[in-house]
Amino acid sequence: MSKLLATAILGLGVAFNAAAQTPDPNATLTEFEGQVSVNQGKEFVPAQAGMRLKPGDRIMVQEDSEVTLTFDDECRLEIEENKLVTVPDRSTCAGGALVEQGLQPRGGEAIGSTGRGNGGVWAMVGIVAAIDLWWLSEDEEFVSP
Repeated sequence: MSKLLATAILGLGVAFNAAAQTPDPNATLTEFEGQVSVNQGKEFVPAQAGMRLKPGDRIMVQEDSEVTLTFDDECRLEIEENKLVTVPDRSTCAGGALVEQGLQPRGGEAIGSTGRGNGGVWAMVGIVAAIDLWWLSEDEEFVSP
């Protein structure tokens, strides 16, 4: 079998496998008010009532906003303001694990930031520099036995 044909068959197998692993939608945005955005893989876009969501999609609920996510098993999940929620693989009533982050970045911090800045990095740099200086300042003489 030629390498080209083998590569083509392998590529088709990978494509079919990836398509088979794409989860089906399992929830709908049934009610929302205020600024709500949804990311289904590329970027956040404004939410729309009736929008179907699948596991892994993310819902961002801004200040003074709220949304209700209704799963296919009729389980309802109300998401409060200032939250970033990832749609679980099954409803929270059926044991789906909810991944949720707060949305109150301060200054130029990223969403989900701990707000601790780079203090830990600078402390580590200082420790390494102190060890290097100590190591270089040692005046040990090596004597052969």
